[in-house]
Amino acid sequence: MRSINISTLRRLANIINEAIDEIEGVYAKGNIPLPSLDTPFHPADPAEALLQNPTVEGATMNIMAAAAQLSATVASPMVSALNASQAFHISACLRVASEVNVVEVLRDAGPAGLHAKEIAAPSKTDPLLLARILRLLAIHNIFREVTPNVFANNRISSVLDKGKPWKVLFDNRDERFTGTSGFAALLECITDFNMKSVAMLADTILDPKEGELAFDRAYGTTGSFFDWTHRPENVYQMRRFDIAMRGAAALESTDAIHKGFKWSGLSTGSVLVDVGGGTGHISLAIAQKNPGLRVVVQDLEDTIKDSKIYWKENFPSHVESRMVDFQVHNFHTPQPILNAAVFMLRYIVHDWSDERAVNILRHLRDAAQPTTKLVVIDTILVSAARVPDSGEEAIPGLARPSAPAPLLPNWGVAKSEVYCYDLTMHCLYGGVERTLEHFMEVFAKGGWKIVHVHHPEGSGMSHIVGVPS
Repeated sequence: MRSINISTLRRLANIINEAIDEIEGVYAKGNIPLPSLDTPFHPADPAEALLQNPTVEGATMNIMAAAAQLSATVASPMVSALNASQAFHISACLRVASEVNVVEVLRDAGPAGLHAKEIAAPSKTDPLLLARILRLLAIHNIFREVTPNVFANNRISSVLDKGKPWKVLFDNRDERFTGTSGFAALLECITDFNMKSVAMLADTILDPKEGELAFDRAYGTTGSFFDWTHRPENVYQMRRFDIAMRGAAALESTDAIHKGFKWSGLSTGSVLVDVGGGTGHISLAIAQKNPGLRVVVQDLEDTIKDSKIYWKENFPSHVESRMVDFQVHNFHTPQPILNAAVFMLRYIVHDWSDERAVNILRHLRDAAQPTTKLVVIDTILVSAARVPDSGEEAIPGLARPSAPAPLLPNWGVAKSEVYCYDLTMHCLYGGVERTLEHFMEVFAKGGWKIVHVHHPEGSGMSHIVGVPS
């Protein structure tokens, strides 16, 4: 047993060393240094672009997975369990840092940083407590403690920058996220709504109440998360959430939509229905490259108003030629479009339980022609168990690469984001991120059969293609 464990350590170390060689090779070829953890993030830096190189991305995943597994292998299991049980402190401290605009206060100080007293002054917070909060983040490589109680931004903390002077942020709290990228708003929502709701997960499992979600238990409310955010007293929370969702959407390049399902294979005049499409920014990107497609953007009334404005600003010719229609529609009700070539559901199905998702798909099936395609764009979870390869692929795209042994086949913590989202969807909305097998069950119950799965390069989402069954 001992020799096997030592062998495992060496194999994990080798994976890390080989990945470092690959990353250094790419950067050496570009004659660019790797971004430093100690310096703020600059998205326009050519060194950041190289991190999107497929070789670097793959090597990075291997390092993240192997380093975590190596630590878990050698560390005391009690220490590992205790650290995991207290990870909520990191979330809580991140929210504090964002709420009191620490990154923006530190921005002008540069690498020399500021003493906690100066950082705390604009928000009138306790400097000793703030120093303790920032120190916890610094030991997790978020912020940098330059000298005792003196802190500076680093590469990770700087992504919380809202891009505004700190005085403006304090003077007008209600508008602190307006005009920002939305990333800081996203992190605040995660460390606020999500964390408080997930804290009630065990309570709702041990003491379940009909129709009650963890969010309901945490906030002492009934109805949906969206009902709560639309209350008059929660205007700020709603505004922050809307900006956060735009920030989340911006993390996924619209170019990825062209790397999966072949939209160019649809004939001129084919109807693409963007079901629950929001502003329709994805169907607009599809139509720009395939102008012969007719598009119908469907969503609720307030969103459709925004969609009309968005298309007029970004693709006026399609609006003027009447190649795009805007339709107020609730996808939980019968689908009115009966001549669709494609029904597209992007980041919709994961919001809903199996029962509600099946209902959505059944409405689309009832309106489909025999040739209609269903394209569900969502994240596909992969099991942490290593399954033997049968050598057969019944559905194109069904098989996916797996991490090299002894890593977890799904790359473990390197891919943990979507597994966290899965529980967030459950606690806030009753939704679920699904494995492909789970998607197959939901499709079948909704009257569809999966015939192809695309995994676009550089995207965290897959295109699951179905036909009427």
